[in-house]
Amino acid sequence: MRGHFLLGASVALAVALSGADARAQMLGFGAPGAFYFGGEGGWTSLESPQSGRVGGPGPLTRFGETFNDGFNIGLRAGYRWGPWRFEEEFRYQKNDVSSETTTAPGRALAGLPISATFPASGARYAYALMSNLIYDFNIGMPLSPHIGVGVGPVLQRDAWSADAVPPFAPTRVSLGTCAHDNELEIGYQAIAGVRYDINPTLALDVDYRYLGTTDPIFRFGGGAAVANGFSKQTFNSGYGTHSIVASLTLRFGAPPPPPVMAPPAPPAPPPVMRKVFQVFFDWDRATITPEGMQILQRAAGAFHSGAPVTIQVTGYTDRSGSPGYNQRLSERRANNVANAMVGLGVPRQAMAVSGRGENDNRVPTADGVREPQNRRVEIVFP
Repeated sequence: MRGHFLLGASVALAVALSGADARAQMLGFGAPGAFYFGGEGGWTSLESPQSGRVGGPGPLTRFGETFNDGFNIGLRAGYRWGPWRFEEEFRYQKNDVSSETTTAPGRALAGLPISATFPASGARYAYALMSNLIYDFNIGMPLSPHIGVGVGPVLQRDAWSADAVPPFAPTRVSLGTCAHDNELEIGYQAIAGVRYDINPTLALDVDYRYLGTTDPIFRFGGGAAVANGFSKQTFNSGYGTHSIVASLTLRFGAPPPPPVMAPPAPPAPPPVMRKVFQVFFDWDRATITPEGMQILQRAAGAFHSGAPVTIQVTGYTDRSGSPGYNQRLSERRANNVANAMVGLGVPRQAMAVSGRGENDNRVPTADGVREPQNRRVEIVFP
């Protein structure tokens, strides 16, 4: 019953979660496909105790087995088409038997306890050939979750022996083989896991898989069964396993996985357009001429028409006069221009005022040359 519930829940979950994504991708069938092949292995827990009704003539009425955790190994091959995977899987599972419990009428055991648990050794083996349908959810990362279902034949072999212990024997003694039988049943499984794309051709899957089957019926057999009069009896069992399975698969002719799209880089800022206004002065003067005042009015208008910025106001001289005198003259020219700009509504704190003296000539000259183009103040907008 638990296996049927898990299988139905997995199918419902696959339909519910994949509905929107599948419709958006038209079921993914327009995408290119690729074959894949790989191996798998992991841990398996077989639900225990497995108990069932005993049938046939003999002294036993009920029988059960308790199992230890075991392992699974297998192979898988399939075809990936968009988000869907169609695969065939062969998996071998083994869980050792740790004990067995028998229940019989008191008179059949000469007044000894009706129920008893005996140490046992052996295993339940399963050979499953499953046809699986798996859906991968593309979340834009190399790691993607998936869910799926599977169905197929499962051959089970139940082989074990038991030991008699007090009060049924003076000391612990082996009873020999008690059962060794095979049964072929219909298996079904639910799958949930994640896949990591190592590279365009190699992928690692880690899955949880529940594998269940229809209930097998095994026959008792062996020396112990004959000696105790139940060699012709059978017992109903069950099979439901919980497994963690890791697999490595190789894709053939696989297209590269869709790239993980990085957010677009912000657009580059537009290049800064510098504006330069030049005010020229008479020789050995720091007084602003009428022509210079018209240039300052245009510079002030440019300041008011844009965002607040810090403008550079730098004074210069020609190469006549001493360097020290020229430095002081360039500073007076720069300060006079700055004061005039304040009068035109430009805040003083929005200006960086300095003098460069006879350095950085606009027109290179020798010392002592009176060059009008070098007697200036530059107003630079960044």
